[in-house]
Amino acid sequence: MSKKCIGFDIGTRFVHVAVREGGKIGRVLNVEAPEGLVRDGQILSYEAMGDFLRDLRKEQKLRTKRAALVLPASQCYCRRFTTAYMSESQLKFNLPYEFRDFISGEKEEYYYDYSVVNISRDAEGKPMELDLMAAAVKKTLVADLMEMFRKAGMKLVTLAPEELAYINLLRAGGDTGHGHCVLDLGYGAMKLYMFTGDRFESVRMMDFGCAALVAAVADHFGVDEHIAATYLTADYNGCTRLPRCMDIYNAIAVEVTKAVNFYRFNSGGEDLEHIHLGGGGTRNLALTDTLRRSMGLEVEDMSEFWPELDESTAAEASVAAAAVGAAIQ
Repeated sequence: MSKKCIGFDIGTRFVHVAVREGGKIGRVLNVEAPEGLVRDGQILSYEAMGDFLRDLRKEQKLRTKRAALVLPASQCYCRRFTTAYMSESQLKFNLPYEFRDFISGEKEEYYYDYSVVNISRDAEGKPMELDLMAAAVKKTLVADLMEMFRKAGMKLVTLAPEELAYINLLRAGGDTGHGHCVLDLGYGAMKLYMFTGDRFESVRMMDFGCAALVAAVADHFGVDEHIAATYLTADYNGCTRLPRCMDIYNAIAVEVTKAVNFYRFNSGGEDLEHIHLGGGGTRNLALTDTLRRSMGLEVEDMSEFWPELDESTAAEASVAAAAVGAAIQ
């Protein structure tokens, strides 16, 4: 692992940045993104984002040039599957066909990568099956992202699907002896990731995020959503506990509980001990309090993954958890 790298997670409202120096996370930044530049995980102008990242590096004096970027689900295909044991060359040849029902266009338009989760063997120790985590991403997207970081004065060295970014955190924390849930309280959507140890099992997507809270606050006060977002951050006039906001918190708790129960029923996930909260919603105490009261599992922050960080930096790291995971790739 290189000692220097900057992890980026570019969201709809914030650009999350984690700086790794000397083999450890040193700084974490959550910077408001230019309005209208990212939609549903898609960067609408790579040139403008490159300019923004270049200015951000200059303002924050970020000298490290190696960059790692989190790829949202909308930008890549990531899946876990089992196949017959085969050689590395055979696997590379067959891998594109495992994505034929998921990708659009020709298979040659994509890059593919994989990691081996487990090798099943027979009674004599002969390998029988491969349990794989694999990903596919469009070559044109990779080219655009590399040019974007070049414009920012950096070199893109790692692309990490969200699932892999969280796996990196689990492995770095060393606590892989039981199941983990990571609930990403994002702006555009909320996602619940399920892991057995450091093995990704599934993800449950909720088609609403903190943007729904912003919309509720905007409607209540009769202001635009940009102002409503500042109201929500500051808990202006107790707006985080408006009845409509509380309804959204309770809806989130219900969806997460259903997903956890479904996972336990289908995979024997009785070893799940707690849910880790990440993303911008961790700053909303009314939301996190509701989840703690409503969930059948203990709800925790993500501080166990970075015990060496001070309290303030650890709080920022919970917001930028995926970026931290990419930085330690």
